Amino acid sequence: MHIFRHRTRAIAISLGVFLLIVALVTIYIVQYPNNTINNKRASISIDYATPTHKLDPIAIGMDISGYGYPYVFANDQNEQQKIMALGIKYMRMDLKYSTPADPTSTIVCAGKSCDTRWTGDQWVQAMKATGVEPLIIVPDSPTDAANMVKHFNKDTDNHVQYWIIGNEPDQAGVAAPTYSHHFNDGYDAMKAIDSTIKIGGGTTAWYDRPFLQTFLQISGNRVDFVDFHAYAQQGNVPGDYTALFQAAADYGKNINNLRSLIEKIVPARASQIGIEVGEWELNWGGSEQDNINFHAVWTASALGHILSSGGWSLFYADKGNALYAYPNSIPDTNGDTVHVYVDDTNPAYHGMGMFTGEQLFRGFGDTIVQAKTTLPNVEVYASDNPKNIVVINKDPSTTQTATISLHGFGGQGQAAAPTETGTVNVWRKDEALPFLDPPTELGNVALSNGTFTYQFPPFSITTFVLNISS
Repeated sequence: MHIFRHRTRAIAISLGVFLLIVALVTIYIVQYPNNTINNKRASISIDYATPTHKLDPIAIGMDISGYGYPYVFANDQNEQQKIMALGIKYMRMDLKYSTPADPTSTIVCAGKSCDTRWTGDQWVQAMKATGVEPLIIVPDSPTDAANMVKHFNKDTDNHVQYWIIGNEPDQAGVAAPTYSHHFNDGYDAMKAIDSTIKIGGGTTAWYDRPFLQTFLQISGNRVDFVDFHAYAQQGNVPGDYTALFQAAADYGKNINNLRSLIEKIVPARASQIGIEVGEWELNWGGSEQDNINFHAVWTASALGHILSSGGWSLFYADKGNALYAYPNSIPDTNGDTVHVYVDDTNPAYHGMGMFTGEQLFRGFGDTIVQAKTTLPNVEVYASDNPKNIVVINKDPSTTQTATISLHGFGGQGQAAAPTETGTVNVWRKDEALPFLDPPTELGNVALSNGTFTYQFPPFSITTFVLNISS
């Protein structure tokens, strides 16, 4: 009987402790419903023995808008320094003769309401001084296109390697066959001046597959790279987060679809034809969700999908999107007023910067390697030469925790269990930072036997810079 009473008392105490724990957990969840930590150690796996493809040196780029008078890219040294710090390698500019069909007239920017005070040479020289490869849009006129190549590549010491014919013909109502035949005429005239240049086409306002299919059927034996544009939303009202991240994923999906189309239509030249998303951004019209940290997270996701699919990225654009064009006062999510000035960095700038490093840390490498995760609402991108990892938590309310496992340091065929040790330098952009601010350094974590564990707060981008020692 005494034994029974002792057991009964022990069971009662255990039940009381259990109920106390349940009560405490319930209180925590009620008090912190949007900061729940996933304690299950879901995995992120990086396999350096499985490279997927090399990144083109010009893979990360940006368009020049020509806007922001009186301080535009051509004359704004502060902007040029910000672009140089970002570390992009490719910039696009739309140029034209001020008098069409007159090669003696001044070459100026062609965008509507852009700053025409500056010559085409000044725009190109500013790009080169910033360390980027210029890409010039030429008019859909074989004569003007050829004359412009002659001006830059023969008559002046201001050589341009990359060119593109026309801009968004489908948006302008130009039929695909009409554009394609014009492209062929312009291509031939431009190559007659300089056969070494690369000329792109398509330039559709969205992933207009029927248009691009016709273009490849007519011009696939010529074109050096195919270009299309895409924006996630107009931006007059806030968009649904899930739908917007799906739009970011569609960049990679459409690049892969276009690659299949190229391989089917022009298989003999498929490996020679590049693919670029020549314009992309969250909004094409309004500014909803631009001035919050989500914009950085979405931009990083879109760029990750483009790079991991082997595409070239041209973010639209410098002034007005990546950098603020005019002073403004903007309320943030805390209800405070943020005062922005010309050339302050937009969150999108830092979304790209989590790949490039912004001169704060070592940027992404030149080879994409296999990266997988079992975490929901998380994306991971990894590079070799050098080794970086970018982890994006797309969940607006849930912190995720993962064990990151690194494999295959010795190359293909190496056993999966690594022995390498070292340190991992950590940088982050998240909701804790004001939307204008650059990423912050979180210090180092130890890498032991190719494994480390880390936590990812809601709407965050975390870059790991690996320093490996055997």
